[in-house]
Amino acid sequence: MFSIDEEKLNEKIKNVEINVDYASKIIDETVSSYTCHLDTILAKIYTDIIEPSEPAPIEVIEKYFLTLSNNLYFVGEKVEKLGIYDSISKSVAKEAFNNFYMSDEISLDEKGKKRTVAELTALSENASIYEQTVNDIYNKVYKIVKAKISSAENMCSALSKILSRRMSEMQLSAMQPATFNERKILNEGEMF
Repeated sequence: MFSIDEEKLNEKIKNVEINVDYASKIIDETVSSYTCHLDTILAKIYTDIIEPSEPAPIEVIEKYFLTLSNNLYFVGEKVEKLGIYDSISKSVAKEAFNNFYMSDEISLDEKGKKRTVAELTALSENASIYEQTVNDIYNKVYKIVKAKISSAENMCSALSKILSRRMSEMQLSAMQPATFNERKILNEGEMF
C-alpha cells in the first residue's frame, strides 16, 4: 500500500513554492512595468467614482473616461510588443529542445544502444527547462496584461454608459420645468 512520506512531500511543496515565488516576482515586476499607469487610473476610479456613496460629478467621470481611453491606447501598443517576447521565447525553447534532441551526445545510452523516443524527449525537455520556463513567464505576463486591458476596456465602457445616462438625465431635467409650466398653464386655462 502507498504511504505518503510527509517530509518528502513537504520538501517538494517547499521547492515548488520557492520557484513559484521567484517566477511570480518576475511576472509581477514585468506586468507592472507595462500596466502601472493603468493600475493607478483604475485605483483612482475606484476611490473617486465607485467607492463614494454620492454619485461622482460628471466632470470627474469625463476626466477618467478620457484618461483611461488615452492610457489604453498606449498600453495596447505595448501589449503587442510583449507578444513578441512570448513568441520569440517560445521559439528559443523549441530550438533548445530540438538541438539537444538531435545532438549526438544523447543519441546513445551508456551501453551504446540507441535511445527511445521517450528517452530522447525526456532528456531534451530536461535540457531545455530554463528556456521553457522563460517562455512560460512571458506567456503569463502577456495573458495578464491582456486581461487587464480587457478589464480596463470594460470600465471604459461602463464610464461611457454612465456619462450617456447622466447626459440624458440632465437633458430631461432641463426640459421638465418648461413642460411642467406649459401643462400648468393649459390646466389653468381649462378651469375657466
